[in-house]
Amino acid sequence: MAEQLLDSADRDIIDQLRIDGRKSFSEIGREIGLSEPTVRQRYNRLVKLGVMHVVGMYDATKIGGITAHVGIRVVDVPVARVAEQLTAHPQILYVACTLGYYDIILDVLAADASELGKIVLHELRRIHGVSEVETLTVLEVRKDTYLWQGFRDTPETTA
Repeated sequence: MAEQLLDSADRDIIDQLRIDGRKSFSEIGREIGLSEPTVRQRYNRLVKLGVMHVVGMYDATKIGGITAHVGIRVVDVPVARVAEQLTAHPQILYVACTLGYYDIILDVLAADASELGKIVLHELRRIHGVSEVETLTVLEVRKDTYLWQGFRDTPETTA
């Protein structure tokens, strides 16, 4: 499991990048007491392992477009098969297999309500195994952060 591969220094590097994803390796090193080459090597390892991705985030409600969270129930086929098909769609930004009422949760970005309707009503429902779709349209984002206290807890401290 990836969390077992992380030590305190890895978590410190991730913390620094969650606060400011543009922070240089040398700045991070000064903050946490590591050399720039060490931070760079650890960063590259975390990215290679798929533990971390550093990207620019935007709020679609402020620049035009509609974002929606979509819950999907799957029947008669493996959830993974449906999820794999969803990952290929260019306007689906996030696909997660879940436990609970919905088998899959999506984040969809569309230019307008008409395009969102086309995606949800036609494209998603055509996928074999999709039995139920619920869409929650985002009107305004009040908080979107990757800073959360629980990240610092290691599996040993939460047990």
